[in-house]
Amino acid sequence: MHINSLTAYREEGERLSGRKALIYELLSETNTALTDREVMLKLGYSDPNAVRPRITELIKRGLIEEFGSKVCVSTRKTVRRVRKINHEPQGDLFV
Repeated sequence: MHINSLTAYREEGERLSGRKALIYELLSETNTALTDREVMLKLGYSDPNAVRPRITELIKRGLIEEFGSKVCVSTRKTVRRVRKINHEPQGDLFV
């Protein structure tokens, strides 16, 4: 990935506000995939609709991605898991 692309992604993450910023920061710090309900609980909300639309917006902006699914212990339904997309370079394979 080009260095300008990496810079653009970092700047985009810095311009987030409100709940989107909280969700992005949580996913950046946890370094693991979480369900919408797990995000909701970790941020102290009681309604999934407090985070679900913001998660979808972050996916559309290309900052986080769906990463598998699991059965929710509360609802017993299969739900998505999301994680932050790693935009950092992995280094040169051939030096």
